[in-house]
Amino acid sequence: MSNPTMSGLASDIRRRLLIDRYSSVLSRLPPRRQESLADPRSPDAEIWNVFRTLAQMDPVLWLPGLLALGRIRKVPGTAELSAGIGLTLWKRVRPPAERLAWLQRRALRGELRPPVGARRKGRVIPLSELRDEMKGRARRRLPLEDPVEVDAIVKCPRSVLFVEIPRPEESPDEPTATDVNRTYLLRLIDAGISYAECRSRAQRGPVDFSLLILPLRSESQEPWTRALRALTGSPARLRRALPHRGSSFDPSTVPGRLGIGSWSGMRGLLSDLRRKISDPFEAVLLDRLLRPGKPAHAPAAF
Repeated sequence: MSNPTMSGLASDIRRRLLIDRYSSVLSRLPPRRQESLADPRSPDAEIWNVFRTLAQMDPVLWLPGLLALGRIRKVPGTAELSAGIGLTLWKRVRPPAERLAWLQRRALRGELRPPVGARRKGRVIPLSELRDEMKGRARRRLPLEDPVEVDAIVKCPRSVLFVEIPRPEESPDEPTATDVNRTYLLRLIDAGISYAECRSRAQRGPVDFSLLILPLRSESQEPWTRALRALTGSPARLRRALPHRGSSFDPSTVPGRLGIGSWSGMRGLLSDLRRKISDPFEAVLLDRLLRPGKPAHAPAAF
């Protein structure tokens, strides 16, 4: 027997989606993400509609423009893009294994520096108590850092792009529970580098990583820009921020692969793409995005 609550939620989600309404991906999303997709106040349905629509188009026509929103200089070539892309939304990417091992060693020695000021039962938790809890987790071999959830991952044969779309309440400087210096932005960069390294090993060839940040609100763009500049201002600073990475890591290659634009710029990209395409089916998909609520002319039947 079907669950009426879940059935109603599925109906709410499908009303908000313009494409792939019956994709099995939707049923595999965690409940909180499904609820967000059904919520008219959430941007998740728009994110789904935009990226699932782009995935139907020739990436030669739109992926360079997407990277240009953040002025990212490293762009896949036409031959690579012609091989097609893979798209994943809201994937949880674990921290590098080297990072988790580094945290475990530091925790066992009582050297971690968690943010102070956390409260429990109305009192501030002493630093010594926080370190004891982390030491206990390390002894039980429990992870000391959570995965990051990336809004969109675009995969090409020799490159991978993380697209993060921060909400106004999300800060690039938000630290983890175990390390006051481990910011959310740093976690995204580190997870992306590790993700590309894993693909490099699987494909037995180099895979480049890029990160594009598209804040939903224009007022959020400045804090993310400032945080990115502070982190990547010098290779030495970035290397110090990633102490678990070995001597083979070259921080000088990272800054050119990171960029910040705005989610509002996506509309210009879609409008430009609409002018380029000639396929009638693709035109209908884009018209539904660009002119919501207005009927789109369906392609002729055959």
